[in-house]
Amino acid sequence: MKTLSTGLNLTANTLTTVYTVPTGYYAKCILLHTANTSPSKHISFNWYRASTATTIVVVSEQVLAARTTLDLLTNSQCFVMEEGDYITSFSEAGATMSIVATFELYRKGE
Repeated sequence: MKTLSTGLNLTANTLTTVYTVPTGYYAKCILLHTANTSPSKHISFNWYRASTATTIVVVSEQVLAARTTLDLLTNSQCFVMEEGDYITSFSEAGATMSIVATFELYRKGE
């Protein structure tokens, strides 16, 4: 098992891929943290399941108050993604938000 975190500043009003599970791995998503430095704006997260070509809504237009943070997932909540699965995020126009996500990566067969 390998733990990794990724972070990015979102471009407002643009669908952004947060993380894609590499070939030969599956990933346990253990943290989705968002910070909003703009006035109150909303954010959405989706999980794309490659094996079924299905998009699953994780969070839909969650409003974050100005200069606040939100932990969408913490270590007590998680979901497991397979190779090729990915998480996307979308923040509304005029938003200034950043995301930190943490995953535990496992090689297939572990």
